[in-house]
Amino acid sequence: MIFGWLIRFLVVMLLVRLVWRFLTAGAQGARRQPQVSPTAGVPLVRDPVCGMYIDPGRALTLRHGSETHRFCSEDCRTTFQRERRASAKGA
Repeated sequence: MIFGWLIRFLVVMLLVRLVWRFLTAGAQGARRQPQVSPTAGVPLVRDPVCGMYIDPGRALTLRHGSETHRFCSEDCRTTFQRERRASAKGA
């Protein structure tokens, strides 16, 4: 009988300790400053067709003379080429 109460008491104390650690860890995490500095970001480039910002390392490129254009998708690159051809014919 006494062992039953002792086990229950130990289980309750363990649960209280776990809840306390969970709550204090959450409070510490809320007060802690972010680890990543704001200057550690990747400079983005803008797609000239749709205006979406993309990582230059993952972008599709198109070189035209000395200019390099970067695109988010094959569709944007094709649209850009089509519009460039149409403007060249009209000029």
